Amino acid sequence: MSKKLIVALVAFSLVISTGLFVFGQTEITFWHAMHREHKEALEHITAQFEETNPGIKVKLVDQGGYGELSQKLTTSAAAGKLPTASQQYEDWTIQYVNAELVKGLEGVVSQETIDNLPEALVDSCTFHDKMYTLPFNKSAMVLFYNTDLIEEPPKTWDELLAMTKELTVDKDGDGEMDQYGFGLRPTPELFSLFHQQAGGSFLSDDKSELLIDSEQGVRALNFLADLRENSLYQTDYLSGPFGSGKVAMYIGSSAGAPYVASASEGNHGWDTAALPEGPANGDSMIQGTNVGVFKVGNSEDEIEAGLEYIQFLTKDQWTIYWAEKTGYIPVTLSALNSDDWQSFLDENPKRRASTQMMKEGFVYPHHPDWYTVRNIFGNILEKTMLGKGEPEGLLEEGADKFEEKYAN
Repeated sequence: MSKKLIVALVAFSLVISTGLFVFGQTEITFWHAMHREHKEALEHITAQFEETNPGIKVKLVDQGGYGELSQKLTTSAAAGKLPTASQQYEDWTIQYVNAELVKGLEGVVSQETIDNLPEALVDSCTFHDKMYTLPFNKSAMVLFYNTDLIEEPPKTWDELLAMTKELTVDKDGDGEMDQYGFGLRPTPELFSLFHQQAGGSFLSDDKSELLIDSEQGVRALNFLADLRENSLYQTDYLSGPFGSGKVAMYIGSSAGAPYVASASEGNHGWDTAALPEGPANGDSMIQGTNVGVFKVGNSEDEIEAGLEYIQFLTKDQWTIYWAEKTGYIPVTLSALNSDDWQSFLDENPKRRASTQMMKEGFVYPHHPDWYTVRNIFGNILEKTMLGKGEPEGLLEEGADKFEEKYAN
């Protein structure tokens, strides 16, 4: 055997032994919309996955914002060249499921794994009675409140309304309110939240009717109108006026906590609380994306590797790491109840409310055009807040618009 061949064989064996070369490695692509510290956390988790699974290489592709990600997935689906896996909202997934683009998780994810997810997250990932995705970056709506003004946050709608009135003050007597008890934005999610807490349902079982023109819908809108009288109303985010002290409380996504902390620094203390309970419940809306694997444009090896990757993201160790680094919430019950997460909450008590709300949450029903449907809610709330109609009529008008467009 020649010296050159011996040297070549030794070099090859060193490459193999040091892990610099992996024979038969499968490369998969994961499309996402994560940036800054979120992207860094995703990269770290992915590196740990690759270390644990040396036969798989994950190519992370930042597609910009969620709008860009959705558009690129739609274009790629039309071309039959989808990534192996991606983040996706439920109204995207139902379209992919209907078009038979996404891989089902039946026989892949165990019942034990499903039982370890909060009920709302199971609903979020289930389409036509089958699971197709797993939860990823999830947040819950919580009550942000100024601890310099509020010792105990309100526990019910009635307490919220009474405290809002009490904390709305014209300090200098010029006829203009210097401090508002509550902040309101006309978002679809705000109406949806109060509608749910009033006991309302969104869609009929066959999804042909929008059920918001109900006693519960009217009750929710009337309560929001009552809040409006002593609230700062604006279309922009409320973390700014809350941080400056102009607003004493508001309801928003737990993912907004970093902005609240920054805006409040040097001005006043703040905390989060579980949502005040309505007539039916105190449920919170759970928001954020799931992750799924595409069948189209991928080999069986790539699909299998993609399934391994999305399951890795939900392992307790990594969903806790993700939550600690990003401000989102762990997505499994075992992680939420773990000693590691409880220790983190002891050091970061402002995260307790969102943890509680994850266990008491709900998600929107699955509809392929829900992004458009939810805008009906936003328009109804905005008109109510501006006094451009009565709740009964506005809700009926919204239900009629849905029926005109979507009823079979």
